[in-house]
Amino acid sequence: MPDSAPRVLVLDDEPHVLKTLTLALQSFGAEVDSFARPPDALAAAQPGRYDLALVDLMMQPMDGLEVLNVLRRRVPETTVVLMTAHGSVETAVQAMREGAYDYLEKPFDLAALRAFFDRAMEHQRLRQEVATLRARLARQGAGYGPILTDDPALRDVLDLALAVADSNLAVLIEGESGTGKEGVAQMIHEKSPRAAGPFVRVNSAALPESLIESELFGHAKGAFTGATTDRIGRFEAADGGTIFLDEIGEMPLPVQAKLLRVLQQKEFERVGETKTRRVDVRVVAATNQNLDAAREEKTFRDDLFYRIAGVRLRLPPLRERPADVPLLTAYFAGNARPGASPPTFAPEALALLRAYRWPGNVRELINVVERAVVLARGGRVEPHHLPPEVRTAEDAAPAPGTLAEVEEAHIRRVLAAAKDQADAARILGIDPTTLWRKRKRLGL
Repeated sequence: MPDSAPRVLVLDDEPHVLKTLTLALQSFGAEVDSFARPPDALAAAQPGRYDLALVDLMMQPMDGLEVLNVLRRRVPETTVVLMTAHGSVETAVQAMREGAYDYLEKPFDLAALRAFFDRAMEHQRLRQEVATLRARLARQGAGYGPILTDDPALRDVLDLALAVADSNLAVLIEGESGTGKEGVAQMIHEKSPRAAGPFVRVNSAALPESLIESELFGHAKGAFTGATTDRIGRFEAADGGTIFLDEIGEMPLPVQAKLLRVLQQKEFERVGETKTRRVDVRVVAATNQNLDAAREEKTFRDDLFYRIAGVRLRLPPLRERPADVPLLTAYFAGNARPGASPPTFAPEALALLRAYRWPGNVRELINVVERAVVLARGGRVEPHHLPPEVRTAEDAAPAPGTLAEVEEAHIRRVLAAAKDQADAARILGIDPTTLWRKRKRLGL
């Protein structure tokens, strides 16, 4: 599909409707091919040629539903909309079941047609993003595995992770909760010579202090109350592979000292034993804390820090990469209803998602998208399907007072989230020239 003007096929056997639609769509910036006969339109409909097809329902020798079925088989990547002056709920439902994006009833005014066109093109863009993401995931062993991003800063971090994956360097992954630290650790393991070995995860924050040592190094029978059998620890389980020490900043100081010995000498004893055991394990650690501050406060050992921080990787939070929000939204929405067509998001809903600050990062986005898709029941996701905190985006900016302040705050949020001025104008629903004037007036 072209990256510039959208390509639209229009099929209607009424000459005046065909001419009016063609002129209107061209005024929206679309490139239009118009046809009065179904055979001519179908002959022109080739893969990759059209983004959108507007098809009249009542025609001869083929009706719109028949044309729709041919288009869905021949050009499944094209978004198809049926038009009719004989609207009914039954026909609309049938059209949707046959694979139409939506149903447009004639007559329509220019403003209504423009709004409908924008929604249809947003739907098409999301479909293309989902297709791109699925193709990316299908390439086993390529790129960043399950990690999806178009953000240059995150790509730089992931490129560094791949560059050190085939070494034995210890890696420290830093980032807020929900940014995907475990996914990066898994990628490093899978791209390393240890990929055939185990990948063992330890969440230091989830283990009681009294059990962490036993979990890491194992214990002998009778070592403490409840130790009824010998048990190997996570380091032994990870022998020959990678151990992922999540939330390592939560690890108590006494355990930090024993962990340091394993990293330095590759040896340890189980709790309640004197036998020294050796392991060959690569350590990847992660934290959502500031370990530099923890070292200054003497809650994290300097010598352990230097052992685990052979390479430091900082994952940017989702609020610092707003361009990833629609990309990830399209992917998670497509996975929310397996086997069904990817659900669409209203431009207003996408604007809210991009403006929100995402304190829970990607993990929170997954929950919000899945919830919205369920509430939309297979239809388009609208702003009211989003949680209140996303709709109000109270953490994105202080609550303004006057109407002018409301407008300025909203424009600022959209500009921060949009890819460029044209994208911001589209989200705001105004002409780019109008947005330029508003920015000049507001000093943005």
